[in-house]
Amino acid sequence: MVSRLTAFYKRLVEPVRLAYTSSMVIGQPLEEHEKKMKLKAYHPILCLIVLAFSLLAGCAATSQQFNDRSQPTDTLAHERQGYGWYSVRFRMQRLDGRTRWENDLLIAHQIAAPLLEAHRIEIDLWRFHRRSAEDDTGHQFRFMIFCSARTARAIYQAVDADPMILQLLRAGVLTEVVTDALDQNHLQTVGAVSDPNWTPVMQDTWPYFIMGVSRMWLGMIDKYSQQVGFPESANIRQLLDHYQQVNVRVTQVWQHESQHALLHHLNAIFGYEAMILREQRWKTF
Repeated sequence: MVSRLTAFYKRLVEPVRLAYTSSMVIGQPLEEHEKKMKLKAYHPILCLIVLAFSLLAGCAATSQQFNDRSQPTDTLAHERQGYGWYSVRFRMQRLDGRTRWENDLLIAHQIAAPLLEAHRIEIDLWRFHRRSAEDDTGHQFRFMIFCSARTARAIYQAVDADPMILQLLRAGVLTEVVTDALDQNHLQTVGAVSDPNWTPVMQDTWPYFIMGVSRMWLGMIDKYSQQVGFPESANIRQLLDHYQQVNVRVTQVWQHESQHALLHHLNAIFGYEAMILREQRWKTF
């Protein structure tokens, strides 16, 4: 390393040394010439000093930029004063113990999607939750939003005034629509609606994942609805038949493409690490 620096320095000095005699003006006093040449001799040294400081400054700037960029992203930045999770629950009958899953698609596409579009700036996070079981709740589609109470109130009012919901209630598709209380919200953190058995890190970051999944599912409904052909001036029964066809296509995509498109790429994000699968099944020995 030293020899390389020496050689580099010699390459800088050599032109100056050669210029010492060639640049001397005839009749110029020797003392004046030597004085000028001494100043020129310092030129390569000054270059090296400036170069060294430039490199150090560059390293410092790069280090500062790296440190700034390496700071963890505040995934909880949306936890603003007055924000919380609010829900609209659409409850339906399970006729003969059978769930009409196409009802969920109709509600998501015809009721939730327009609300999301109208309030996309005010809603920080959102998700869908679907469930159906033989219990008191039965079949329920839940539309969840992380926003201010003011935005939630506007959405609740839009739901109450939606003629589509009134038709679904009259047709017996919906049994009731339930909204959360605006003045008693205890779900004021992003992770408040996650499974309490999860680690805090999973609770706080999972809502971003499930919002992406909900958005993808809603996008598939929209695209297949266009492909099937949305019926003009359709009644409730025709709408349900339409979304039943859409549901068949969405289900086919899930069954045939999800292993690679979803599970494989999700596993890739986590470095293809193995995961623990807990199974409950009967065994005989």
